[in-house]
Amino acid sequence: MMSYIGPILLFLFIVLVVCPTETRKQIYMNKPLGRQIEFPDNSADNTLSAYRKKHNVLNLCTYSLKKKKGMVCVCQAKAKTDQIPLGDLLKHMDKKYKSCASLRFENFEFEILKNGSFMGFEHLSSIYLINCSIIKIERNTFKNFVNRSNVRLTIEMNPIEHIEPGTFKVPKSWKQLSLHQNQNLGTENILTVFNDLQNKAVENLEIKTCGVFLRKIDKSFFEPLRYARLRRLNMLGNSFGILEADAFEPLAEFLDTLVLWNFMYVAKDTFEIFYKLRTLDIGGFIVTASYYPLELYLNISGLRSLSINMKSSSVMALDMSGLKNLHELHMTSGSFAFWPHIKQVIGLLNIAKSLQQIDLSENSLCKYSDVELCQIFQDRYSLNFLSLKSNDLSHLPQCIFKGLYNLRDLNLQSNLLTFIERGIFKDLHSLSVLDLSRNAITFIDPSNLEIMKPIGGGLILNLHQNNFDCNCQLKGLRNWLTMNILQNRYKFKYTAVNCSTPTYKQTEYIHNFTMMWIECNTQLVIEVSSISGGLILIITIVTLVLLKHFWKDIQYRKMIILARKHEQDVNLDGLLIEHDAFVSYHSEKRLWVNKDLCNELERGLDIKFKLMYDDRITPGGSLFTSLGNAIHTSRKILFVVSRGWVKDGMNQFEVDMALAKLLDDY
Repeated sequence: MMSYIGPILLFLFIVLVVCPTETRKQIYMNKPLGRQIEFPDNSADNTLSAYRKKHNVLNLCTYSLKKKKGMVCVCQAKAKTDQIPLGDLLKHMDKKYKSCASLRFENFEFEILKNGSFMGFEHLSSIYLINCSIIKIERNTFKNFVNRSNVRLTIEMNPIEHIEPGTFKVPKSWKQLSLHQNQNLGTENILTVFNDLQNKAVENLEIKTCGVFLRKIDKSFFEPLRYARLRRLNMLGNSFGILEADAFEPLAEFLDTLVLWNFMYVAKDTFEIFYKLRTLDIGGFIVTASYYPLELYLNISGLRSLSINMKSSSVMALDMSGLKNLHELHMTSGSFAFWPHIKQVIGLLNIAKSLQQIDLSENSLCKYSDVELCQIFQDRYSLNFLSLKSNDLSHLPQCIFKGLYNLRDLNLQSNLLTFIERGIFKDLHSLSVLDLSRNAITFIDPSNLEIMKPIGGGLILNLHQNNFDCNCQLKGLRNWLTMNILQNRYKFKYTAVNCSTPTYKQTEYIHNFTMMWIECNTQLVIEVSSISGGLILIITIVTLVLLKHFWKDIQYRKMIILARKHEQDVNLDGLLIEHDAFVSYHSEKRLWVNKDLCNELERGLDIKFKLMYDDRITPGGSLFTSLGNAIHTSRKILFVVSRGWVKDGMNQFEVDMALAKLLDDY
């Protein structure tokens, strides 16, 4: 008996110690043992608490209450240690999570979605499984959706290889079924999904980038969805060869939105069978190469929105003449392939009077003349949105936006614009959203922005990644920005943009950079200085010329002024100056002195001189005394030198008296 005690104790030790440890390790490393862990009823609370503490379940999931969606629960794995099997994660959630209307799981490694995984969530109507490494989905995974209506399911970025038939038959109707970027699904699994949806109401079906490759699509492909009353279908990211004329015949009655990319050839009547199609998005003609000329006939009378991505395509013919009710046109990424269709576009704009939105991004519109650009856009009164992004436009013609009175949103991002000159936006009276980012703009005339009005949500202006030169010319833009930031700070959406030049202002913003008066008026100072210097030079030259010409007259006037000034002068001896000059002459010149010299000086227009000479001396006294008094009472001595005067001895006496007066005066 004692011999059995040792083996029994060893067995108990293995059962109680070794097995629980290995079980916990496998749970922690996400390596199931082949069956889910079950906790004994008598120790469930303690074990559950330990499990939560070890795996931090509560920190992986959050919940919030939405008015329309109810309780929304989100679980995210942020590290390898957060990897927990789906069954364990749902089983050990708090009771509050059982009331979730929406469950979202991200970045887990579930691998297999097992039958009944979501049972117990009575209010659940939406499930999102994103990047959860799902490989297989079992038939009854979504059994909790039995007979429920308007269910939403999104399975995205998973390497799904197999979906069991009947998986999506459970709900009564689908609000949305989205399979995104599950590239391993393939055509067979998608057909399984379509068969499950047979006779089920489906509002929105998205099969995006799910590895569907078909040489040809005819009505048999969508036949299972004939009675699904499908309204929106998105087949983006798959690849198809030929679209037969009857390809969408099973969906024609109810479909109003179709997204279909990557096909080689489409029959002429393929899109004309739709009764209610309002939105069509096609493009991506680069996955397959076609020997057939790609011709698109899009005469769908009720179409409201058309999107054509022309990247690397060679659409030979494009017929849009029947789209007279079109509201939105998006023809993008055509580059040089856009030019053959320019006349079609202009013709469409002429007949579609209700067209409100145009997007012609990435079509190399820089290659067109100003006249051609104006033909496309001017006088489109109904437009409220226009995008010319990434067209390498280096300038904007004055007429390009003429007549666009109702335009609210203008996108000119990623062009080569260097300046926005005055009057470009003069007709954009309703403009409230303007994107000029990613250009090379150095200057914007503020009149283009003053036209903007805060309609609805306010003003939105994007000026990022430009080359603004913060000089005096930019003061108008600066002042406008400052005014709107201060007055409409709650309605004006604008993010500060730094100056690019000059380098010492690169830390300043274009809405508040500083400028000195001399910086803004340098040219004015130079011009005024130049004009002033020129005037001074001219005046100097004219003055010198006048002085040279009138110098003698000036000297004469000076003499006259001095003469008048000295009329009242008194000499040092107290004798009054009675005469302006004493005339010394020879008797042979008496006649000339009396009639010519004295007559001219004594009867002058400017001044009348008083002269004295020997004939005017009062007789009765000594001749020499009288001559001496006459000379001393005269201001000046005037000698009329002649041959006789030089020989006459009396004249020598008069010279001596004049010298004596000179010595007395000075």
